[in-house]
Amino acid sequence: MQTRNIFNRSPGVIIITVMIICAAGIIVAFNYHKIFDTDAVKVTGPTNNRQKDTADGNKTDTGLKTSDDLNSTANEKNSTAGNTSSGENPDPIVSEITAAHTTHQYSPDFVPGSTFTQDDPENGKTRYVYDSTRIDADGDGAADDVLLVGENEDTSAPFGYQTRNLAVVVRDGITGKFADFLLPQDFGVMLPRFSIGSFTAAKKNEILVSVETGGSGGIVLCALLAYENKKIVSVVSQEELNRGLDLNIVCLPGFKMKIIDKNTGVNSIVDFHDGAAVPLYIDTGIYNKAGVFLKDQSFVDDEVMNDVFVSLDPDDDDGDGTLELHGMQRISFIAHANTVALAESVWSVKDGRLRLVSEKIEAYKS
Repeated sequence: MQTRNIFNRSPGVIIITVMIICAAGIIVAFNYHKIFDTDAVKVTGPTNNRQKDTADGNKTDTGLKTSDDLNSTANEKNSTAGNTSSGENPDPIVSEITAAHTTHQYSPDFVPGSTFTQDDPENGKTRYVYDSTRIDADGDGAADDVLLVGENEDTSAPFGYQTRNLAVVVRDGITGKFADFLLPQDFGVMLPRFSIGSFTAAKKNEILVSVETGGSGGIVLCALLAYENKKIVSVVSQEELNRGLDLNIVCLPGFKMKIIDKNTGVNSIVDFHDGAAVPLYIDTGIYNKAGVFLKDQSFVDDEVMNDVFVSLDPDDDDGDGTLELHGMQRISFIAHANTVALAESVWSVKDGRLRLVSEKIEAYKS
């Protein structure tokens, strides 16, 4: 009775209440749809695959994908390569670590993760693009496509972590023809990438390739190449480029070591008398508890691990338009986990050779 009385007295109240409820329902439904759409844009695959903004404003997929994730479509511009992305909306499929090492823009025709096939009987296998860019590689005024391609040794591994038969490829901007330079089979297996810069003369584009070996030493192997007269050639021999400083360890009394550059004499004293490695040296009979050295130099030489470069990065130190190479070497003793020193070196490239500019050896501080 009371409800009927209220309705009879205030029908407008009921009508307004119904309208408010309907309006609220519409708002909730609209917002739910909006939230759902937003999440659909953010999530572009499995939860570990996300996009991030790179320095040049492009979106880079930071998820680790295997070759099984890749699809191929045809490239344009007289290319016989397959490509997962169109030039209008490149979507590079690279690992987060690879993206962190890459500062250049990718070639729109050959984004990392796409498949690549050269129409050549000797190099006709389907390979994947690991890095790319579009530059004037030989100074003829036309933009060329520079690629780093190879095969996946293990398709179940994250993309770029088990590579083989790596090659640098250039598609000439005038002729459309390909030139390639095959790297050694044991060159490296992880995260192949390159940087472009002027190492021998200002405004000249050369290609510094870096590939990690995947071992416990953390070694990075490099190749410095140039595109000249429609061919890809070495600027510096790979043996010299990856040699690093020739270092030696001399054990001294009192739990000390002297790290010496055999060629220049530059050295550093490493004092580890209160370090975590002391029990290791005592247990292996290298030192006794009083700090007396118990072995000879030949034993020490056999146990030194001078793992060449763990990084070799370009930088223009003096602002003259040509890049120097900054190397970092890790010196370990008995085991890779027992790093005793780090050696930094700076090199310039002149007349096809490396020239040591400076070096510094310091005790490793974990």
